[in-house]
Amino acid sequence: MDHSTPALFITILIASQAPALAQSTPWIVKGERGVVAADCPHASQVGADILRAGGNAIDAATAVSFALSVTRPQSTGVGGGGFLIARFADGRVFVQDFRETAPAAATANMFVRAAERSPQGASPAVYGHLAVGVPGLVAGRCQALALHGTMPLDKVIAPAVKLARDGFPIDQHYVESAAEIRKVYESHPELKETCGYVWRTHLADGRPRNVGETLVQPQLARLLETIAREGPEGFYRGPVAQAIAEEMRRHGGLITEQDLADYRVKSREPLRFRYRDFSFIAMPPPSSGGVALAEALHVLEALDFQGVVARDPGLAWHYQVEAFKHAFADRARWLGDADFVPIPLSWLMSEVYARELAANINPFDISDTNSYGAIQLPNDGGTSHFSIVDRLGNVVVSTESVNTEFGSLAAIEEWGLVLNNTMDDFVTDPRRPNAYGLVQSMRNAVAPGKRPLSSMVPTIILQDDKPYLMLGASGGPRIITSVLDVLLNVLDRGFSLEQAMAHARPHHQWQPDEVFFDAEPPAPLMSALASRGHQLTSKRKTGIVQAILRIDNGWIAASDPRKGGRPAAE
Repeated sequence: MDHSTPALFITILIASQAPALAQSTPWIVKGERGVVAADCPHASQVGADILRAGGNAIDAATAVSFALSVTRPQSTGVGGGGFLIARFADGRVFVQDFRETAPAAATANMFVRAAERSPQGASPAVYGHLAVGVPGLVAGRCQALALHGTMPLDKVIAPAVKLARDGFPIDQHYVESAAEIRKVYESHPELKETCGYVWRTHLADGRPRNVGETLVQPQLARLLETIAREGPEGFYRGPVAQAIAEEMRRHGGLITEQDLADYRVKSREPLRFRYRDFSFIAMPPPSSGGVALAEALHVLEALDFQGVVARDPGLAWHYQVEAFKHAFADRARWLGDADFVPIPLSWLMSEVYARELAANINPFDISDTNSYGAIQLPNDGGTSHFSIVDRLGNVVVSTESVNTEFGSLAAIEEWGLVLNNTMDDFVTDPRRPNAYGLVQSMRNAVAPGKRPLSSMVPTIILQDDKPYLMLGASGGPRIITSVLDVLLNVLDRGFSLEQAMAHARPHHQWQPDEVFFDAEPPAPLMSALASRGHQLTSKRKTGIVQAILRIDNGWIAASDPRKGGRPAAE
């Protein structure tokens, strides 16, 4: 999901390579016990309240997620899905994949055929009922709570019910997202009929909303109360499932009651790798983020990135962007749902491969686009994020999404349920990139029950076997580069977390061959990249990072100000 950068914040970004920020910065909080960094102040406070009431990190994560489904409907919700990594104080790691799945009736060419039937209509892979994957968020959150939580479901959902029923004041990010989607409805007025709930409730029948205006969602409150009372059965079976299936039948969608009843959360083995003296725990496929993170960091380590930062900061930025390009080229060629296609993880994440890539990086120039990543392998082979630490030392990082702003725009009006458009994360048309401009291989083609490739990268970084930096992001492919930007700023550039979060973020995803920034970058950074042949675009796109860093006397939590988030402490 694209996010605009407030003008006030741009002045912070361009003030310096490493801006000094006041201790009163509202998007930073310090805590000696538990802290929560979400991209919405209401959700962060809900999580902190759960911790204060004696709940653990999983209890708080469940509460935060359901609160976000109310306060960030443009980014996430119970109609979406995501990933979670928890590391408990005793060292155990719990990894969940509750990504959406393709319906049983889905086929690889269904979006091409749909577009041919209505060439002037909205993209069927992005807007409308065909774009919807079977939601996994409710199943994932309820399962995590049942396995590792300490509080009952109704107690952790209660704050979300109250926010939906009583309302909350909308912020600038909500207003901007609604304005962008209003343009879609104006270009394709037929959506006002087929996807009317979002138009009426969130876009106020086309009337621009104002910051601070109260948004009330009584139907969503009723849905959350049903889930609180009945658990996941209240969503995947019974009246809610019937309503979803009926809505799909009326408007050409594919999800059936059987698809919903058959949905299962996947337990995954985490990706583990090292960068210098730090140990990483990251998400495996169908998330591409962990693999891309490992590949890019191994390339940078082979280039002695930390030493280069000290000797030649401009060259370090060049190396960072080149590492991005290698990682995204391999993402496009080799990644997909590992339950359906073989993925050469051991090779892509190997230090041997990273040294080969590093050896071919020219310190003075870029390479031909097709030379990035592995063309062949050896024979052996818009989103929301939050980070939580509790008083016991348990940590949770979790990223969830409905994909683009307000998902597919399709909704179940009687339940206030906005549905995802995650099917666009598959290869929906081999001839064209997806909504985020990503080129992908047929390894990520649509198939029944398959989970689409994701850029989500919830990450836990350990130092001396203790949680040190926990972070993740939203923003489509910019999730990966934004997380890399922030962690490299902390681990190698010596920035404080405040400085690391505030610095301008370069992004390159291999194709298109251009470097994006979230705001006007410092002149030395632009010069360092342009002089080496990088094409810099004036387009401004960013990822939104939520992070927690261990300090001597506790934790510091940061919620990215680019989206108006605020962290909270127990």
